[in-house]
Amino acid sequence: MAQGDKRGRERPKVETLGQLLGTALAYFVMGAVVLVVIDLVFVLPTGRGFGQTSGWIAALPTVWVYTEQFRRYAGAARWGLMLVGVLLGLAAGFAVAIIAPVAWPPMLTGGLGGLAAALVYGLLWFAGIKTFGEERVA
Repeated sequence: MAQGDKRGRERPKVETLGQLLGTALAYFVMGAVVLVVIDLVFVLPTGRGFGQTSGWIAALPTVWVYTEQFRRYAGAARWGLMLVGVLLGLAAGFAVAIIAPVAWPPMLTGGLGGLAAALVYGLLWFAGIKTFGEERVA
């Protein structure tokens, strides 16, 4: 593989907190749109109620954003940051999903929980990696 091919496929680096959270939010919105479409596909033939699918699925695409960030850095600090970020992000997501009104459908409460988890993880990752991170040298 030629070097020109490798550089041509290189993605732009996420440098600011706004870029990181904006990218994660864009991936979340794409996941939510896909989830709504999939739920509609299953609602129409079965007749079950719309919104009964877990909204946490909408947050799955944000994992790609954070995986790329994880791969960008080297060293042991990234492992600790990832573990703490996942634990605190999930805790925040569960808290949001739990305090949501019971009358809301699972797609909405889970979606809000997944969004909270993704945003909390992003905040913790960015602050920690800027403090302790060692960026890989190409």
